[in-house]
Amino acid sequence: MESLKMKLKIIAVICGCMTGNLPVFAQQTDPALTGAVIAQTAELKSIHKKRKERQEKIIAAETAVTVALDRVHNVEDKMLEYLSNAQGAVQNLYQIKRVGELVTTEIPRNCDLLLKSVGGNLKGTAIAALVSDELADAATQMAALYPFMKQLVTSGSYDVGGTDGKNGKHKVNLLSSSERYYIANEVVTRLEAVNTDLFILAWQVRTLSWNDLWFSLDPESWASVMSGKNIVGGIVAEWNRGF
Repeated sequence: MESLKMKLKIIAVICGCMTGNLPVFAQQTDPALTGAVIAQTAELKSIHKKRKERQEKIIAAETAVTVALDRVHNVEDKMLEYLSNAQGAVQNLYQIKRVGELVTTEIPRNCDLLLKSVGGNLKGTAIAALVSDELADAATQMAALYPFMKQLVTSGSYDVGGTDGKNGKHKVNLLSSSERYYIANEVVTRLEAVNTDLFILAWQVRTLSWNDLWFSLDPESWASVMSGKNIVGGIVAEWNRGF
């Protein structure tokens, strides 16, 4: 045991001597290399700063361009909306003008023509009741459709009768240009049909024969009478053949 301790002490002394004899080198730094590294670092920082500033300018410019484009798009949208409304207004003005022509000129002229045709023709006298109904229908539609269309298309409201007997304005919300066009076009179409019917009826009274006029105005009753007439004619023919 004592010999083992002695051996360990000898090994420790030898290691200490060997360590003491090894040369010890202190860490040294090259000043030129240090300066180059510092300069390169400063250059990189400068480049990074310039690049960051340039990117910020680009982002600011892109933001400004985006804002400008948004403003341009808003102006375009407003312009398109204005042009659409202007086009719809022009169409509505044409329709109002056409309805005015029908109500004030053409339909009254054809009513007068129909009255003259009835007064100067026996066929017209025979269908005076039908002519009276046609004239009453024309007057009713003129009195109802034209004011309704003019108010609704130009102001978006129309007159309604109240419980107190006074007229009030009924507002129609969100009436678009297409809706105004549809309403105006529907009124024009109906009044055009009334005007055409009056003209055709006046022409039929003046030119058609009794039979043709009857067939044109009331084909169902004409067919019933003709069917009865044929039945009676057949019975008479059979009677004559039998006797």
